[in-house]
Amino acid sequence: MKLTKTIGAALLASVAMVSAATACEITLRSSDTHPEGYPTVAAVQAMGDMLKERTDGRLCIEVFHSAQLGEEKDTIEQTQFGVIDMNRVSLGPFNNIIEETQIPSLPYIFRSVSTCTRSWMALLAGKSLKPLATTT
Repeated sequence: MKLTKTIGAALLASVAMVSAATACEITLRSSDTHPEGYPTVAAVQAMGDMLKERTDGRLCIEVFHSAQLGEEKDTIEQTQFGVIDMNRVSLGPFNNIIEETQIPSLPYIFRSVSTCTRSWMALLAGKSLKPLATTT
């Protein structure tokens, strides 16, 4: 009898998980190396909540935190192959792949926060991100 109750509970839990997972038409897989509760993880989770709400549940984001899908270098490769849909990573792993990402990684290159901000805005507005789009 106890075994029957345990199996029944497991089946109910499985059905609940499957119906929750299938509620979305499209579920995007997102990876982050940081643990649950870290600001970048929380931001992607909040974005997922907003996306689900604003699409009436058609789109969802499943966040894999704590390097569950691998370290940054591994997850970048998985993203290139289409295994992961979204990937929150730092610029460091891109330095050997895309030469332009080395500049912001240099220590003490910016004299102030405003100089850094202006440089990033120029980078984002210009053609400097084309290599990123062509390598993925």
